[in-house]
Amino acid sequence: MDLFSSTWMTRSLGESVSAVHLEQEGGIYAGGWNGNLKHWDAEGTLLWAASLPDRITVLSVSDGAIFATAGLHIVCLDAESGEQRWSHPLEGSADTLALFKQSVYAVSSVYDIEHNDFLESAVWNFSFDGVMNWVQRMDERPWVLMEYKSKLWLGLGRPKCGFSSIDEAGELTHHSADTDSPITCGASFEKTVLFGHANGGISNLKGTTLVTEASSVEHLVATPSGHIAALESGDLICRKGDKEVWHARGDAITVQHASFEYKKSRTHWAGRWSGSQGCIEVRDCETGDMLVSSPSSRCESMAANNRRIVLGFDNGEVCIWEQDMFERRKSNENSDEKKDERKSALQDKLRALRDR
Repeated sequence: MDLFSSTWMTRSLGESVSAVHLEQEGGIYAGGWNGNLKHWDAEGTLLWAASLPDRITVLSVSDGAIFATAGLHIVCLDAESGEQRWSHPLEGSADTLALFKQSVYAVSSVYDIEHNDFLESAVWNFSFDGVMNWVQRMDERPWVLMEYKSKLWLGLGRPKCGFSSIDEAGELTHHSADTDSPITCGASFEKTVLFGHANGGISNLKGTTLVTEASSVEHLVATPSGHIAALESGDLICRKGDKEVWHARGDAITVQHASFEYKKSRTHWAGRWSGSQGCIEVRDCETGDMLVSSPSSRCESMAANNRRIVLGFDNGEVCIWEQDMFERRKSNENSDEKKDERKSALQDKLRALRDR
């Protein structure tokens, strides 16, 4: 099956896609490297387009507003019209944001080229109306910002490393891990929260290292019974606890995501990049069996719900797959293969008769 022939729809942002957001009812937002932002409804109709100050890296929607990181700025737009409600410059780059208890939490960092390191980072808190409530500065860069069990968690780099929770007043509570390796990524799933480390370690909220892989953990997907880790080496490793379930090697992984089910098992989507050629791989989450693999432009942004997944590509394309159509195309492919097998067997019989 050609993966791109089974898309539910394809749209164009007009520039390299750097962030996507998929609403539960199917609406799509896509942001680009030059600040373009577009919003399509669930049927693919373009509702509006807007222009933000710089590259968009994170998009999040709540209460009729869309919040975005754009270069040095946090920007809020009306989700229905695309009109800008407010914008605030931060100190250094706006790295990520999270919407938590009717507030916008944003992380910024200042990078020093001479020292090749981050000098200072900060967590900012804004109301949904754009009022800045407080800013909490720190020496560590928070590489992870995510909600879990009614708390907001930060995965930290050097010097402290470990992770911190942050409350509504900006107070930090630091938790040490049993490794001093910086946290590079994180993921949560219902009763599980995991952190990936630069030394290949994967730890839990108790700070306990569950397993140490051969290279730095770049991306994590938490599953009901374990996790799927994407390593700097290009390896994909699925584990239940510390037991390896499946392992796939290849080019560098740019992004990964779990999505809708196929034959009662969730699918796993991964983008790879060789340096000149991209590829999208779709696997069975449980077994690691490859369902389809197709060459592509470079992909660094994915978003999914239980019925759809959207991917944004360097060539400007925004591609959406829908569960029912994906299943139909796979079923047709399997049917065609069986027809080809029967045809081939019949041809072999005819050749055998002719040779007598």
